[in-house]
Amino acid sequence: MQNLHSNLAKKLPFYYGWLIVGAQFTAVMATAGPTTWAFGIFAIPMEEELGWSRGTLFGGITVRMVIGVALMPLVSRLMDNPKWPLLIMLSTSILYAVSLMLVALVDTVFQYYLVTGVLGGLSAAGASGGLYQALTPKWFVSKRGRAVAFGTMGSSLAALTSPLYVGFFVDSFGWRPAWFLTGVIMFFVMVPFALIVRRQPEDIGLLPDGVSETQESGKTKLVTKTDISFTVTQAFKSPTTWFLVVATVLISGSLQGLGSTWINNYKDSGLSDESARIAVSTYGFFAILGRITWGLLSEKIHIRKVFLFACLTTGIPLLLLMQVDSLFVALLYASLAGLTLGGYVSVQPLIWADFFGRKNLGAIRAYFATPSLYAAAAGPWWIAVVYDNLGSYNLAYWIMFFGWLLAATLVYIAKPLKS
Repeated sequence: MQNLHSNLAKKLPFYYGWLIVGAQFTAVMATAGPTTWAFGIFAIPMEEELGWSRGTLFGGITVRMVIGVALMPLVSRLMDNPKWPLLIMLSTSILYAVSLMLVALVDTVFQYYLVTGVLGGLSAAGASGGLYQALTPKWFVSKRGRAVAFGTMGSSLAALTSPLYVGFFVDSFGWRPAWFLTGVIMFFVMVPFALIVRRQPEDIGLLPDGVSETQESGKTKLVTKTDISFTVTQAFKSPTTWFLVVATVLISGSLQGLGSTWINNYKDSGLSDESARIAVSTYGFFAILGRITWGLLSEKIHIRKVFLFACLTTGIPLLLLMQVDSLFVALLYASLAGLTLGGYVSVQPLIWADFFGRKNLGAIRAYFATPSLYAAAAGPWWIAVVYDNLGSYNLAYWIMFFGWLLAATLVYIAKPLKS
């Protein structure tokens, strides 16, 4: 199999690393669409037919993420081994598609949590795109910012498109056939890209950024100079690491939980189904612009400064979200959130790679990124519980707003590690 990848790399008119970026783009797009941006479209008819609360429905997504996060440390370590990335991505991609199809058959809470939580959680350990945050940075150094930006852009495209096609499926066929059709589509979208995954460029005779060996005296010197490398032990002893851990925990609820509330929040504010879907799709369009901008910016400025600016700006649109009473305000919020929150998504994977290097990135993320993943997993559930008890999302939005401000303070304190 390694020879096949090596031969493919030689025949391609472009660097093989961009196929890894394409695989990340596809995985993020496929998993973020049904379970984040369009989940509210599924949730409303499920809530009406099955009689479940929003906390119950979004709790399934939280269980899915918690199981995926629990497996992440083991899977992340395996991603540092050349034999495992392809097998992990292929098997979990298939499992993810099957888990979506099976939601069409659920009638009880137990069945729903078994399919969405357990099976979905097993797939989330690989297919969710999170592992690509440890994989894609290994293929790039000088072009790492734009590579990660393009890879995470799959979530933006999911926000742009999934409310439209999921809304069409639900309106035309009902929520059960819509889940099944979505699962079929995701199977054919994800599996082909999973087959091309490799751990790092050196495994197939390449160098980061596509630099050839004959260029080692030129461009590769730049790569060697900028590609730092710290061990888990070194990271563990640094206060900077723990500032980053707490900062990423504080803001992770926004990344997974916030987008999943938009459809429901817009409808509660008086917007029609169509207007709510247009608002979410608008976020997706501006998030694409945000990904590109923040990704390129991170190649010119140290990631700490970019992260700090992201924390200071991303919480502000939440103040506008609490005032949504028309499509105009929803679109204004969506555009600002796309440029800030949408852009930050491309910054997040760079934090660990730029602070600690690519050599031990899988192990570094396994130890220090895991707490933020648990916080992200809890986001959809606790936000839904706030709504079930108060009839409004505003308290949850205020909590997230202050979380971004406190995170900015911690990032300001965190200083880059010295070799």
